[in-house]
Amino acid sequence: MATRKKKLENVPSGGWPKISQGTHLTVKTFEDGHTELIWDDEALLSEVRNAILKAESVMPVTKEVKPAVKAKSKKSVNKTKV
Repeated sequence: MATRKKKLENVPSGGWPKISQGTHLTVKTFEDGHTELIWDDEALLSEVRNAILKAESVMPVTKEVKPAVKAKSKKSVNKTKV
């Protein structure tokens, strides 16, 4: 799933560390080149649950066409005289 970048206001002067924040993952890139990943487990779990619910709610499409059942009319009922 793609993450959306958000602007952060508290970036230190000089621009380091570079911070990219998404919906469930924040990536900090430091001046020496190493990166730090910070996961938001609750946001990730929420996205996964929503995706599962969406996938399960779609009804599968069947290619078989069932023949229509004709309704019985009152005329076709056999009546016996006493």
